[in-house]
Amino acid sequence: MSNPSPDRSDPLPPADAGDIGPDLRETLSGLADILIPAGHEMPSGGEVAVERGALDAVLQIRPELADDLRELLEAADGRDPAVEVERLRTEDAAGFGLLTTVVAGGYFLDRGVRDALGYRGQERVPIVAEDPPDYDREGLLAAVIERGSIYRPTPE
Repeated sequence: MSNPSPDRSDPLPPADAGDIGPDLRETLSGLADILIPAGHEMPSGGEVAVERGALDAVLQIRPELADDLRELLEAADGRDPAVEVERLRTEDAAGFGLLTTVVAGGYFLDRGVRDALGYRGQERVPIVAEDPPDYDREGLLAAVIERGSIYRPTPE
């Protein structure tokens, strides 16, 4: 049984979006479109983040990101999105990590994206105790077991 992730069709309590208003959401949309452009019948990162509500879903799950994201978006507001993404990538690893976490994380929370990719999300797959594991059935460990222990002692 899968546990569906939040998306536009799943009601979420209001997220504290850290005062990320329409102007900053537009800035995020531009940055997200650079990271994940639309193509091959897939939506862009900006469409999913802003129009489909993925930003709010991410901030509902990770509210501690809101203030830093707002600061990043305020600094990027009015700048060329492609130049800003490249600047973050080369000069601000933490900012780039934050942006990519929010954009990519939100993208894969979207049910439409997951459906288009054929990804149903994480699912519980019970392991039947009677079945031997694949590594046992296929003999993948036989050579290791036959060889015996090999290790390097740790320095003291």
